[in-house]
Amino acid sequence: MTDAKPNEIPSLETGKRPTAPTPVIHRPTLAFVAPFVIFLLIVQFYPGFAEAQQRSTLSISQSTITYMVMLVVQIIIAASLLLYFRPVYLRQFALKFSWLGVLTGVIGIVVWVALCHLEIEKSIMTAIGFADTGAGRPAFNPFEHLPNTRWRIAFLVPRFLVLALIVPLVEELFLRGWLVRFVEDPDWEPVGLAGLGRAALLAPTIYGVATHPGEAIAAIAWFSLVTLLMVKTKNVWDCVVAHAVTNFLLGVYVIWFAQWQLW
Repeated sequence: MTDAKPNEIPSLETGKRPTAPTPVIHRPTLAFVAPFVIFLLIVQFYPGFAEAQQRSTLSISQSTITYMVMLVVQIIIAASLLLYFRPVYLRQFALKFSWLGVLTGVIGIVVWVALCHLEIEKSIMTAIGFADTGAGRPAFNPFEHLPNTRWRIAFLVPRFLVLALIVPLVEELFLRGWLVRFVEDPDWEPVGLAGLGRAALLAPTIYGVATHPGEAIAAIAWFSLVTLLMVKTKNVWDCVVAHAVTNFLLGVYVIWFAQWQLW
């Protein structure tokens, strides 16, 4: 006899399967996949800034306004979905953190920046006859495209919210909350983060390379590092923290050293 309520799902950190099927509110697959997919769809429509580069800093281009609006839309949609599906996440993963998440995030930014600046991918692609492996980032410089401090703050606040909060949540919940478990077993709901097979552990790194082709070497190192954190702590929230720390420090680095291509 246990004290568990009928609708509760046991913690998945141990990898143990529940003794009986338990109903889950809000369809778990939708909870872990929908915020990520919708976020990624919006990213595909980020504008370019050729028009902005032809204007003076005293005026704001349509592409710049569109980009800023899209950032706000991403925040609203992602935050709404994450809050709506919050009971699903917390039923499956107890909300707790460890210092390893922060440490991994700090190591991660050093690894990411160092490997990106080596431009190994560009050298390899050039050697085999391809001239460009660009990752397709907006590379938006608010100090160039926005006319004053108010506009720059209006951009930087949502940009950092997306970079350091929304992206870590939607991406890690998708990768570590759903993808690794689904690869391990299509009947993924009872699967925990302990004892995962090789294919499941490789899945986030493969995803990282596919979505960061211009930074493939850095992606291999960084996504593998966070997977090691997952194996160590068996806690999806530590992965979210690591991702958030890396992304926040990346944003600071981009602004401080004007490395807009990493933005």
